Amino acid sequence: MKLKYSGLYAAMMSVMIGVAGCSSSSNNTSSATNVSGRITGFGSVYVDGVEFETNGTSVTIDGVPATEADLHVGMIVNLTGSDNGANGNALSISFDDELEGVVTQTVANGGLIVMGQSITVDNSTNLQGFALIDDLLVGDEVEISGYPDGNGGIHATFIELEGSYVDGEEIEVKGLVSALDAQAMTFTLGSMTVNYANADTSEAANLADGLYVEVKSTSAPVANVLAATKVELENDGAYGVSGDHGEELEVEGLITSLDTASSPNTITVNGQTFAVPAGIDVSAYAVGDMIDLDIEVSGTELLITGIEAESDDDHPGKIEVEAIASATDTVNNTITLAGITISVQPNQTIMMDHSATPVQFFNLGSIVEGTDRIEVDAIPDAAGTGYIALSIERSSSTSTTVELEGAVSIDAAGVMSIAGITLDTTAATVPTGITADIEIHANGTLNSDGSLAVTVIELDN
Repeated sequence: MKLKYSGLYAAMMSVMIGVAGCSSSSNNTSSATNVSGRITGFGSVYVDGVEFETNGTSVTIDGVPATEADLHVGMIVNLTGSDNGANGNALSISFDDELEGVVTQTVANGGLIVMGQSITVDNSTNLQGFALIDDLLVGDEVEISGYPDGNGGIHATFIELEGSYVDGEEIEVKGLVSALDAQAMTFTLGSMTVNYANADTSEAANLADGLYVEVKSTSAPVANVLAATKVELENDGAYGVSGDHGEELEVEGLITSLDTASSPNTITVNGQTFAVPAGIDVSAYAVGDMIDLDIEVSGTELLITGIEAESDDDHPGKIEVEAIASATDTVNNTITLAGITISVQPNQTIMMDHSATPVQFFNLGSIVEGTDRIEVDAIPDAAGTGYIALSIERSSSTSTTVELEGAVSIDAAGVMSIAGITLDTTAATVPTGITADIEIHANGTLNSDGSLAVTVIELDN
């Protein structure tokens, strides 16, 4: 059995353009699988690059029986079943949020502090119940799924607004215990103090620093102190991935710490530290890099067998396009907007529907040509001749303005372009400091010759 941990961007670059999702009737040999990864789409369910059929699948949400309709793109789920690397069958799917709590602070440039946890988002974070991260207010209750760093931070893949928090509703937060004071009956999770004097700790005997716990409460933090009603060990108190002897793991995430001075070297990914064996060079990596670890379980040890850099949201050549969709092709799996044709990977592209009447199983065929406003984040394909969509989002906006963001090219005559689209800046005020390959954002309308008549052009911050 192989445990898989979602590696969206690396997988994108390894899949051939235009490969369509197919049914689980493939003749390829399937093997038992236990997957932990992000849901990227539906029509069955896509997790970790595999399309899983869901006929007869049991679904649970926070331990409570549910249905497939309760699942959303961006949720990190645990899935058991079988697959052949492309298609599979799911026996069970379970979702357990990382955090359900109260926004205690908003942060400039689109960040949040929720119950002492620092929350970061990107364009692939699925926002449910609100449009922009800046729309959230202190006192709002949110449910969050994502990749924790083990230090009080979460890279959110899914955030749902539950409404304004009302005292008496149960909220919960997970994290590593630190600064435990047994006399005062307090400890710290992230930047928040937990007071467990009146809490049920029967499922968290012998509390100690470093244990991974879930804390529940029925009141919002006051002066950054949470009055716990229950404290229980999560995953038996052990943070991070684990497995049985002989299993292979794939762990995708951000490097949060790197020590190349010790022997052996150590690397911390998603808050979990691994020893780096001799023969594996980590000198090319740095804190903040997105990587993929290949790990073999030997006894109780997790042995790194390989490290691979992954493309992240700042991939070189990445573009963002927002416009009315002019064409879709469900045979070749492409979408065209603003004159740019982009390949869609049914088993990889994150599909989000934030229109006025969202479709649960939103896919390429759901898009109405000439009507729907679509935002696409895309990266160059392996050949460098086209683009692959990382995420596709349908909005409720009817604006016909084209928004285009990416690295600018400048020809010998000084004419600028992004992703092959010429920028007609006749009616725009062009800021100083624009040079080749700098990231810019341009708004405008398409001319009959396919160029973009720019009305606003800005340096991308």
